[in-house]
Amino acid sequence: MDALVLFAALFVSVAVGFALGRLSRRHLQSQYPKDYALNYYKGLSYLFNEQPDSAIDAFIGSLEVNSDTLETHLALGNMLRRRGEVTKAIKIHQNLLARPGLNTRQQHESQLELARDYIKSGLLDRAEALLLELVKISSAYKQAALEHLIEIYQDENEWDNAISAASQLDGKHYRPKSGLGLKQLQAHFACEQAQEDMAQRNFSKARTHLQEALGFDSDSARASLLFARLEIHQSRFREALDHLHKIPQQDADYLIEALDMICECYEKIGEPKALQKYLRSLLAEYPSNSLVIKIAERLRWLENDYVAADFIAEQLKQRPSIRTLNRLVELHLPHSEGRAKENLQLLKQLVDRVIEEKPSYCCNKCGFTGNSLHWLCPGCKTWGSVRPIRGVAGE
Repeated sequence: MDALVLFAALFVSVAVGFALGRLSRRHLQSQYPKDYALNYYKGLSYLFNEQPDSAIDAFIGSLEVNSDTLETHLALGNMLRRRGEVTKAIKIHQNLLARPGLNTRQQHESQLELARDYIKSGLLDRAEALLLELVKISSAYKQAALEHLIEIYQDENEWDNAISAASQLDGKHYRPKSGLGLKQLQAHFACEQAQEDMAQRNFSKARTHLQEALGFDSDSARASLLFARLEIHQSRFREALDHLHKIPQQDADYLIEALDMICECYEKIGEPKALQKYLRSLLAEYPSNSLVIKIAERLRWLENDYVAADFIAEQLKQRPSIRTLNRLVELHLPHSEGRAKENLQLLKQLVDRVIEEKPSYCCNKCGFTGNSLHWLCPGCKTWGSVRPIRGVAGE
């Protein structure tokens, strides 16, 4: 029945378009009206007999393509694409482009819709060709074409092309899904290049791309994290710390991604007390459960289990957390025996299960959850929207 409602609405549009089409071609009535009317009434018959696919084909045949009926054809094609009927949408938009009666702007609009059909169906090469042509010939649709090209280049991991397309966008009219500016978007693309370089052990090229990323966006926490990882790999620990120290001001949500590297760098340069002082300062300004656990680990190493357990217990009073509770139980287990130890082991098993079932990250746009950080959300394809979950079950 939902399909019938949609096509009933379509029927109204087609009826109006049909009437306009008849008025615009009265001088050709002797050639066409019988065929058009026949297809039109066939469409009504299919619609009322709950045969929407046949109704669409009949309506296409009944409605002449001209400036008056263009919007109806476009609306039909877009509806079919949203329903997943991409092949039929392509047929409609190809039919529009083949008609000589449309003006330049209407041809460009039809070309953009056909490119969207191709993207939906995974025919990215065809979509790219249409969009690149629009960038060259259409000022009205250049912005939309560039945004779709960026989507294609993201899917194809063509980061140079993505950066180039983004550089041509008009920043005043750019409305990204994530709220990121163009420079932030280009910084992510450069970081993707750097990650590929590091995976291929091309560290010189990775350094160049990370410098480009920070040139695009000096507040890119992602670029700083990658730069620190690169410096650590080359045993440049103080230089790595320079990048890691910037992250709290760049984006404190990603501080937890830096903690292991921070500890490694301070240990490598032989400054454990400076590390403990820095971690305490971070906890005061940017509290998180990961920081509490990291400080407790340092206390256990510097002093003993009891000092670490007391620290966690005090923090739990201020910030209840399943993860820190679990760490507290772990610290007490080696010093327990008998029934108390059995009870602690049971509690740990239960808490472990709760932690396993809880995701660590969530996209603040679409709600996608997981236990790994994704800079590009797998759900909604938004950059920088996946963040650590906070609260009792998270940070």
